[in-house]
Amino acid sequence: MKRKAILASWWLSVLVFAMPVAQAQDQTTDRRGTERVNFDSYTPPTMYDLARERRQNWAPQPVWGYLTVPQKKEKVPAMVIMHGSGGIESNTQMWVAALNRIGVASFVVSSFEPRGITSTVVNQTLLSPAANLMDGLQALQVLAADPRIDAERIGVMGFSRGGEVAFRTAIEPLRHAVIKSDLKFALHIPLYSGCNQIYWSHQITGAPILNLVGGIDDYTGVASCERLASLYEGAGAQIRTIKYDHAYHSFDATYGVKFLPNAPTTIPCGVVRWEIDSWTIYSELTGGILDPAALPEFYRKCTKYGVHVGRNTAAATQARSDVVAFVQQVFFGIQPTQQENQP
Repeated sequence: MKRKAILASWWLSVLVFAMPVAQAQDQTTDRRGTERVNFDSYTPPTMYDLARERRQNWAPQPVWGYLTVPQKKEKVPAMVIMHGSGGIESNTQMWVAALNRIGVASFVVSSFEPRGITSTVVNQTLLSPAANLMDGLQALQVLAADPRIDAERIGVMGFSRGGEVAFRTAIEPLRHAVIKSDLKFALHIPLYSGCNQIYWSHQITGAPILNLVGGIDDYTGVASCERLASLYEGAGAQIRTIKYDHAYHSFDATYGVKFLPNAPTTIPCGVVRWEIDSWTIYSELTGGILDPAALPEFYRKCTKYGVHVGRNTAAATQARSDVVAFVQQVFFGIQPTQQENQP
């Protein structure tokens, strides 16, 4: 869902290669710079395998993330950042810097590179979305065990495919399938998330959600994300959707608007919803129940190709302000009027 890009060189110049997670957390004492933190995750082949805890099918997978911690004496809040279909892109630098400036650590998870994947832009089946979700929940546990991080103030934000992680980690049955304690994310920020294939339960964690969408997104769509937000709101979530006019998918990218002729979009397929409790699959397009075996043919008939992605400077600038305001309000209790008066 995001165009492949080269990881910004700024990361390579400050990277500190850490030891495996438990040791890395014990021995990392420098609060400056960026550390590569290795940790253990899994690759469930399907979301069903994750949700039903079929752990015999969870293939162990070493992964890593890039951790940047502000130089503070006290424990700091943190944000897990989940990349999109192009992997970690150069726009991530802007988000890390913005969070660092307000005293929030960032942990940018790399789900593709450890698995030998560079991009899923033209083929989303290269990696099950369950693997991205697993990585996000494992990353939460890694941060919660870090003595520099306040375990009760850890959020998650994600772009496109990573935005799905930001949404799904608020679903209690999915969270609890991986994390058996009460540990949960304190806030969720999906940016131009995929919202056309959803896994749903009315049991949610209750953490606040900020849903950011591009007004002319022809890749993952707009209306489906607005309807998904309504589902969360109906389940009791505090959720706000902000739509940026004239913005395509990846509106915070560092490159201009481009057309990707081979990128598939399932917008014409309508929303397909998996009810987690019964694992019944509902199709918005047909109005009926889908047989899992019929899904490949269903998507073959309705999937279209050719989408736009790229920067809208006004949207990117406003999104940064909106994210910072939301994070400051949830993590620090700073209200918008107070933020306006800060230097």
